[in-house]
Formats: sequence, C-alpha cells, structure tokens
Amino acid sequence: MKNNILQNGVLGGIVVVFYFALLYTIGPETFLKPALQWASMGFYLAFMYRAAKADCKLHGTERDFRAILRTPFAVFILINLFYWMFYYGLHLADLELVRMELLAEKQTYQTMLDAGTGDPEQANQIREGLLELEKAIENPVQPLGPVITRMAMGALGGFALSAGIAAILRSSH
Repeated sequence: MKNNILQNGVLGGIVVVFYFALLYTIGPETFLKPALQWASMGFYLAFMYRAAKADCKLHGTERDFRAILRTPFAVFILINLFYWMFYYGLHLADLELVRMELLAEKQTYQTMLDAGTGDPEQANQIREGLLELEKAIENPVQPLGPVITRMAMGALGGFALSAGIAAILRSSH
C-alpha cells in the first residue's frame, strides 16, 4: 500500500510541477491564470483515483470508509507538497512574479472600492489593504508563512476530494 501511495504521489507531484513549469515557461501571465491553476486538479484527481483503485483492488472495498479514504488523501498531500515547494521556490527566484500577484490583488481591491461597498468601515479596510499592498509592491517578498497556511487549507479540499473518491469506489462494488 505505501509503495502505491508513494509511487502515485511522487509521480503526480512530478507531473503537476512539470505542468506549472510549462505554464511559467510560456509566460508568468499564463502561470497566474486562475483557470489554468484550477485545471491542475485534474492531475491530482487522476493520481488519487489511480492509487485508491489499486488499493481497493488489493484490499477490497468492504472495509472501513476511513481505510479507503487514507490512500487518495495521502497521495493528495504528496502531490500538494511538490506543488507548494515548487511554488515557493519559483516565487523566491522570480520576485517579479510576486509583484504581478500583488498588482492583481491590488486591482481586485480597487475594483471593490470603485464599485462602492455601502459600508464606510469596510471601505476604510479596503483602503488600508491598498496601502499595505502599495508597500509590498515596492519591495516584494515571498514569506513562507502564507504558503504553509494555503497548503494546509488546500488539505481540507484534498480531504473532500478523497472522501468523494472513496465514496465512489466503495459504492461501485
């Protein structure tokens, strides 16, 4: 079982990193497109399902749901670890990429402010956020803390995907 998890997790991680490296090679703007970022979930799902199916073939589906859930979730965690290490390293190497993300965030805040919030307190919070972004844009850095936080939050989504895969496999037999 562990070899199955390791094999699919590492292979999936390599595929995802290759995909994002290809997007970055095409151009940082392409790398930052949300639709292309989300498209990578197809790779996650393929390797999670592949590992879970192999695990169910070996151990059967007539066991505890949590036992079936473990394999796809462990594969998700491994792939996600590869992705976030690549993401963090790329952002350390290319601070212009960090600046581009900050500018996009600034544009989002500015659009919200221009549309009007209807709440003066919320408008002031947006203005404060814009001031902080201005400072960050002048001297962009990629701190590790937010990357770890987003990786942990992604694990919640990975757990939900794993539960879906486990439910599908368990009900199909």
